[in-house]
Amino acid sequence: MEPGCLEGLPAYLKSNKAENILLVSDEGVSGTDWFGRLRLKIEGQVTVVSNIPPNPPSTEIDRLTAESRSKGYDLVLAIGGGSVLDAGKAVAMLLNNEGSIVDFEGKNKFPNGSIPFVAVPTTCGTGSEVTWVAVVTVPEISSKISIKGDGMFPLAAFVDADVLVSLPPHLIASTGMDAVTHALEALIGRPANPASDALALQSMRLLIRHLGPCVRNPDRQEHRKAVIHASTIAGMAFGNADVGAVHCLSESIGGLLNHPHGLLNTLLLVPVLRFQLDHIRDRLRMVSAFLGAPRPESLLDRLDTMVTGFPLKKWADLEINPDQFEQIALMAEANGSNPSNLKEMRASDYLSILRAL
Repeated sequence: MEPGCLEGLPAYLKSNKAENILLVSDEGVSGTDWFGRLRLKIEGQVTVVSNIPPNPPSTEIDRLTAESRSKGYDLVLAIGGGSVLDAGKAVAMLLNNEGSIVDFEGKNKFPNGSIPFVAVPTTCGTGSEVTWVAVVTVPEISSKISIKGDGMFPLAAFVDADVLVSLPPHLIASTGMDAVTHALEALIGRPANPASDALALQSMRLLIRHLGPCVRNPDRQEHRKAVIHASTIAGMAFGNADVGAVHCLSESIGGLLNHPHGLLNTLLLVPVLRFQLDHIRDRLRMVSAFLGAPRPESLLDRLDTMVTGFPLKKWADLEINPDQFEQIALMAEANGSNPSNLKEMRASDYLSILRAL
């Protein structure tokens, strides 16, 4: 977790006797100069798949796995944002387990662990590099599912702030706010515990201080380092607790309409927390006190001001048809993280939030 640590990746792979590597990425990352230089330093046979789409569909996961089963890969290396890391994590699991990715929805449904998987996050929001979960979209039902398991944790994660130099400001903003969402939902949910609280509070401290400056001036290594570290720490926080209503809505909308996950969390975070405020006030008071805000409402106002100042699309720009609100609300209520909310959230509650946006 230091700037420049990616230089040590080739030696790490060699020390782990990785000689036949499946490297998954996306077109934006694979087209950067640093990716090309890194690729040339990795020894052994490396097959690059650089077309992983946002919100990776189950059909793509299954197709890539089917093409890979006979190749004898001894390690999967994922270099990219949350979609790439989740796709790589899913393929690594499937290469050691027969079946389709949809067969393993839920927790510990696969009998064998993954083949070795190494994660390199290139955004500052996913947290997937330290979690046991992969989220994929199932096109047939226009919905997202989560596959979780003890055998899906990455073997290693190389968290290098220097890769953020090539990330556009709007992606720093939306993925950074995704990390804010991870930290806050870990703090305010039913599964919150002393370990997740400590991680989430530290993440929030870094993000409140450094995310805005990082968006405005990503060349400053101090801010890049703080933000990408906060993202990983937030991943540890919700990995030891859970997320909640914000993710229930964002995953429902993302599965149905394929909008970017980080942007959806960014736009939904403050409205959802304000809707739940009477039930989460005590937990938010802990956060606001830690950050030096006088009361929970002032923390939400501060977050709202941050989001408004970022170069991001607004809710209206997403052009979500109000006729779809009821379907989205029902999907949110059915989300596996919905029981983690302190406030019991029914479809009618999610519908109220959507109608008020």
